[in-house]
Amino acid sequence: MKKILILTFLLIASSVCAQSTPTPTPLLSGKWIAAKVPWDLWFKDNALVTDKTDYVHFFWNANDFKANFEVKDKEIHLADAALYLVKNLFPAGAKADLVKVDIVYVLERDSYGMPKWDSLQQVLHVEFLRSKVIAGKKLPDFSIKTPDKVFDKFQIF
Repeated sequence: MKKILILTFLLIASSVCAQSTPTPTPLLSGKWIAAKVPWDLWFKDNALVTDKTDYVHFFWNANDFKANFEVKDKEIHLADAALYLVKNLFPAGAKADLVKVDIVYVLERDSYGMPKWDSLQQVLHVEFLRSKVIAGKKLPDFSIKTPDKVFDKFQIF
C-alpha cells in the first residue's frame, strides 16, 4: 500500500510544472479562522487536481505553509485545508462525488525546481463524498465535530 501511495505521489508530482521556491508564508497571527486564510494564494502553483472519473484527486504541496500546520490544533488546520482545497478547486465538469486529498511537504527540489521524490513527506490523506461534507454553503466546524467523524477516511502522518 505504501509503495503504491509513493508511486502515485511521484506520478502526480511529476506533472506539476517546475517553479522557483517562493518565500515561505509566516505563521498566521491571531486565532485560526479558516474562512480568513488566504487559501487561493496558498493553493496557487502548489496544487494539482485530477479528475479520475471515479473520483477527483487533490494533491497539495503545503511545505511553504507548514508553520501553520505544525501547531497544537494541527488536525483542525489540516482538515480545513482539505475542505477548502476541494471547495475552491473542484473542477466544474467533474461528475464524481468521491474526493481524495493528499497533502504533502516537498522538502527538497532539484536544480530545475522539480521535487526530489525521496524528500516527499506525506502529511494528510483524506477521502469523503463531496455531496455529504460540502453540502450547501456551510462547511463543517471542526471545533464542534472532529475530522474523523466528518470524513470517511482521515489519516495524519
